[in-house]
Amino acid sequence: MGDLPQGRIPIRRERLGVDETTRLFGAVSSRTLARLGWLLTCALIVYKSLGEWQFYRPGIWAPTLVVPADVAGNTFVYIIFGGLATLSASDTRPRHWVRRALKVSLIAVLFSATNEALQLYTIDRVASLTDIVSAAIGAFAGGAIAAWRVPK
Repeated sequence: MGDLPQGRIPIRRERLGVDETTRLFGAVSSRTLARLGWLLTCALIVYKSLGEWQFYRPGIWAPTLVVPADVAGNTFVYIIFGGLATLSASDTRPRHWVRRALKVSLIAVLFSATNEALQLYTIDRVASLTDIVSAAIGAFAGGAIAAWRVPK
């Protein structure tokens, strides 16, 4: 600290020392953790969606195939997807929870449609429109819950 004229309060200009553990784990924001979780969820969805690739042999397209266990599992995974996507979004101004949930739902539809299109090049997976719809419903539910419950 330097010498200051009389009547002024000296200001400390050096940074506070933070140990390595606090820097790695304590200073991580909840938005950063949500983004990491969302990226891991996306990676898990892509990994589980892919099967054995065969570019020269087209896959199966069954748009109305409904398997209740698959629909329930897909909806559950996309609830997590929608919740983490909403928590990781960086909105500078407050938005209504329905608008935020619809935005996340649109992202989920595009993501799921891409995965279903990639499944057309696998021999052991079936691409279905039902998966895209259940992804949209799950992402909307997760996004709505996260947007509604988390303070702005």
